[in-house]
Amino acid sequence: MKQRHLIVYLLISIMLMCLNAHASTLSQQRWQFELAEKAVKAKDWNKFQKISRRLQNYPLYYYLRYQYLNEHLVRSSEIRAFLKRYGNTYFGQKLREKWLSQLAAKGDWKGFVQDYTPLKSTSMQCFYTYARLMTKQNLQGAIEEAKKLWLVGKSQPDACTPMFDYLYQNGLINKSLFLERIGLAMKKGRLSLARYLAKRLEPADRVWVTRWQAMHKKPARSLARFKGADLPMVRQIILHGIGRLARQDFERALVYWKKFQRRYAFSLQEIGEMQRDLALASVNPDHPQALKWLTAVNQKYLNEKVSDARIKLALKKQNWHALADFLTHLPDGEENKLRWHYWLARALEQTGKNAQAQQIYQKLAKERDYYGFLAAERIGAKYQMQHHPIVFTAAEKAQVMKEPTIRGAYEFYKLSQSKDKWSLNARREWRYAIGHLPPAQKKIAVVLASRWGWHDQAIMAAAKAGYYDDLDVRFPLAFKSQLTRGAKRQGIDLAWVYGIIRQETAFRHGASSRVGALGLMQVMPATARFVAKKIGLKLKRKRDILDIDTNIKLGTAYLQQMLDKFDGNYMLATAAYNAGPGRSKRWAAENSCVPPDLWVELIPFNETRKYVRSVLFYTRIFEERLQRKQLRPLRVTLEDDSCRFKFAGLANK
Repeated sequence: MKQRHLIVYLLISIMLMCLNAHASTLSQQRWQFELAEKAVKAKDWNKFQKISRRLQNYPLYYYLRYQYLNEHLVRSSEIRAFLKRYGNTYFGQKLREKWLSQLAAKGDWKGFVQDYTPLKSTSMQCFYTYARLMTKQNLQGAIEEAKKLWLVGKSQPDACTPMFDYLYQNGLINKSLFLERIGLAMKKGRLSLARYLAKRLEPADRVWVTRWQAMHKKPARSLARFKGADLPMVRQIILHGIGRLARQDFERALVYWKKFQRRYAFSLQEIGEMQRDLALASVNPDHPQALKWLTAVNQKYLNEKVSDARIKLALKKQNWHALADFLTHLPDGEENKLRWHYWLARALEQTGKNAQAQQIYQKLAKERDYYGFLAAERIGAKYQMQHHPIVFTAAEKAQVMKEPTIRGAYEFYKLSQSKDKWSLNARREWRYAIGHLPPAQKKIAVVLASRWGWHDQAIMAAAKAGYYDDLDVRFPLAFKSQLTRGAKRQGIDLAWVYGIIRQETAFRHGASSRVGALGLMQVMPATARFVAKKIGLKLKRKRDILDIDTNIKLGTAYLQQMLDKFDGNYMLATAAYNAGPGRSKRWAAENSCVPPDLWVELIPFNETRKYVRSVLFYTRIFEERLQRKQLRPLRVTLEDDSCRFKFAGLANK
């Protein structure tokens, strides 16, 4: 018995020694990596080579090689060896692009074709197509690819110029293609490109391009004076002008449309598309006939924009009959949206077709979705969480961790914990990995990132890859102790705080937005100063807002203020956290007597509308994740059992 205990003790000791040795080795490698980085900056290549040779087993050895070869592009054999081994990493791709650019500059098109792999860069695509033209590799296919790169409504990079010159010099772009591209440019408002292209047309055709541009700039004036033969290009110019004018002066555009229809033989397609575009334009000035025009749009010319516009208008007017009709005639791809299934059921319910509505609700209630949860509430069904964790073996995990891009992303991430300068490289390498790993390995990588505590990247990668059912990954209970303290301190619901953070930053505590919001809970500096003063918290500098504990104190305090301002209404407080209390209060006043689910749909800001839906949906999931015994309904409510929101005292809050 004693001997067995001794053996176990020795085995554990050996394991601990191995782990300590590994930790020590990794720690030393990280230290040497920093030294190698300094040598790169100093361009001390002798020192760099000595250090980097000792780091060949380090996960970021390939990054050091990238830095060295990036400064020594004459070493073709070393570069090709690097690309063969590490080309399928973010920095491998970066080096490949720089190497290919050098080959293109030298005119080494044979070498370019040899070393090229499919890249997103338009410049690289143009170089590759030109290389095929020069080396006559699948010449006809290269010509077709060149035409495809040319026929766009925007200017292409300078790298495309040799390829375009080849097309011009060989007479491969005819007048019809020139006019088609000019039309694409005009639709996008790229007038300078249209002028440039027009230089290659005959003088008579250039005149029409000039008139087209005048129509774009001053549609009312140009339409009033317009004359021209009934030709395809002339009709295109007229349609362009009426479409432009409709956005500025809808009634005037309608008058011109009727006038020009009598003078020109527009095709059925031109008429259908113009009537569709006018109907869409009528919504902006909130024209009294807008719903009528939107209803009259021919099904053949219906698109997503018009479909959305007429559904929203029917919802706003609570015209349930029109809404039901619109939702049974959706364009391809739109008919499967859970949102529209829910509102079809609501429309059927409102028009007395309860049995049909119940069938849709029952089917929809099986979905883990905002609208699925709303449907479940309408029929008193349980929410369906559909939690299916991603499972894999130790061998499968080890295989994923052998991938240079995953090993590199992980090591950059670990380095970023102490030095933020590595966080960008970590995200770059991780996103490259997620974009290139096979599906089975991608699943495993997503779980690994979540286990590392890299929640924001795990969540985004899971969504990008379509893995929605592992709730451990998508809705982690991160920062639980800090968030529990913050929620208790302010007397607000912890699940709601989680819902806010999940939508704001997906748990990335160092986040900063383009408008200046900072930290885990995305607190604006001005708001932070105001809240800090109220709760007696000292902020010495703006960067203090990024501190996790400070950010949670500020964010939860502000949430409590919003909840208090809106008398405990989570829906309005959530809208206020995103768009400001003034807007939330105004929207509540404008739609104070509509069903609460409809109130959310009528939020005029797309961002805030999606934000409110997501936060309330996430809040309900986090209640489940926190194992609440008493679960609350989805908090889409104005006032219990009433369409009137109480504004008493709101003005002073």
